[in-house]
Amino acid sequence: MRCASSPACAAASVSNSRFPGTRIGAGGSGAPPPEYGPYLRQFRQRVQESLIYPLAARRQGLAGTVELHVWLEATGRVRDVQVARSSAHAVLDEAALETVRRLGPVSFPESLPRRPLLIRIPLVYELR
Repeated sequence: MRCASSPACAAASVSNSRFPGTRIGAGGSGAPPPEYGPYLRQFRQRVQESLIYPLAARRQGLAGTVELHVWLEATGRVRDVQVARSSAHAVLDEAALETVRRLGPVSFPESLPRRPLLIRIPLVYELR
């Protein structure tokens, strides 16, 4: 069994009126500025390390990819998380949501501007 996220997990690709100013990237490209890369890799790693493959899903042989929208506050705390694209299995979707909700803040390095971010994270549930 493996829980992993794809290399493209850090792409910020949407904006949301509930969280104005969370879209990052120059010219509306949706791509995070390069200086955020190490921070976003660290965030993704924390999510991966915390990700749990539900026993019920393993027993049923369920696998899939859940894509999440994660809104981070300028403090690095998760403000909100929603399913952007379902795995087609509610148990996997809910496990992914709970993993991100339980994360403690992932503080920004001193070198980065403090700003709210919206990121999209695909999480892969795969049985081996």
